[in-house]
Amino acid sequence: MVGGGLDLLDDSSRPAADAFAERYRALRLSEGWVDPTGQAPAGGRPELWGRLRSAARAAAMVTREWPDRAARVVADIGSGTGWAHPLFDGFGVIAFDILPAIPTPNALTVRADMRRLPLRDSTVDAAFFSASIHYVPLAEAVGEAARVLRHGGLLLVVDSPIYANEGSRARASGRSAAYYAGAGYPELTASYHPVSAGELAALAVDSGFALVGLKTEGPIGALWRRVARRPPASLMVGRRIRL
Repeated sequence: MVGGGLDLLDDSSRPAADAFAERYRALRLSEGWVDPTGQAPAGGRPELWGRLRSAARAAAMVTREWPDRAARVVADIGSGTGWAHPLFDGFGVIAFDILPAIPTPNALTVRADMRRLPLRDSTVDAAFFSASIHYVPLAEAVGEAARVLRHGGLLLVVDSPIYANEGSRARASGRSAAYYAGAGYPELTASYHPVSAGELAALAVDSGFALVGLKTEGPIGALWRRVARRPPASLMVGRRIRL
């Protein structure tokens, strides 16, 4: 890619990925999440500070698990602008995103689909999704993470919208569809897959994970988040115990 990094999208995925990337990046530019180069603007949006705190908690878990970082690999899946990479200092970080991105000094940047990662089976120690797992069907994302994680590896899902039940998830889908339509990108609704806590826990167990922790928002917390324009504060951790 321009500036380095690898473009490993397969040819069959590229037309849809390019169409999504064009629209998604235009939306994020209008929202102020990225600048015209596709990178996080200086200072960033206020919501990013909350997201950094959540990601830092996940990174601390990985560090406690493997104090000898040099031999361990973290896959940052749906890595965006690479804002989380410094949190994993000392680990080998491979950053995957469907959008072409300028590489960061802390990671190998790879353009790829999170449903078909260009990795061999059982090759990474941690699969880290920060505000990204809801952009593909959950079963595909969790299944692919299970495939590439080594035995004992950690699945960490941070700050994606995780709803307590099917009703709250359905209402969230409606709000998102209205938002995308109002912003002028109604087609992006098809790429949004809000997660329910029960579905995530069940899929994790079915895919060979032991559920270490699952923290979601209550209705009051979710309402306050929307009013205060903060990102969802959720965290799910699973350990790969069955290959």
